[in-house]
Amino acid sequence: MLRLFNAVGAMFALGAALLFAAMPANAQIIDGSSPEAVAAVLEDYGLAVEIESLDDAEGPVLSSSTDNFMFLVTFEACDPDGTGCELIVFRSGFSFDPEDQPDLETLNSWNNELWGKATMDEEGNPWIALEVNIVGGVTEDNLTDTLIWWEGMMIDFADYIGYEY
Repeated sequence: MLRLFNAVGAMFALGAALLFAAMPANAQIIDGSSPEAVAAVLEDYGLAVEIESLDDAEGPVLSSSTDNFMFLVTFEACDPDGTGCELIVFRSGFSFDPEDQPDLETLNSWNNELWGKATMDEEGNPWIALEVNIVGGVTEDNLTDTLIWWEGMMIDFADYIGYEY
């Protein structure tokens, strides 16, 4: 039995070594310790970014916008000092006149059928969020691809809830 565990352990170590050997030498791993690295990916994508520290936020907050939408990237599940965060969350809110706000049934339908998490704030306005686990880090390419998904998700959500942009 011990030989089996040693063999499995050796195969795991070999697999990990091959994985890291296959990564380009310049591939930066981005984790929850550097909002500046996340901001740099957004800037490389062509977006303006501000790094903020909000009183009610667990960690740093990035604010940015695409052609059509403003959004935040919040750092969450952080150490008590606001570092070592385990999640980044892309989120965007959509303001409506009270009589035009989508109802909870619409948001729940989105949550049951589509990607991202739709919520409603205290004023009844809808929000969309995309949580990204960054424990152990993600590559710049992965984060850029997530940003592309996020842009598409904001457009799809706006269309779904009848938001005029």
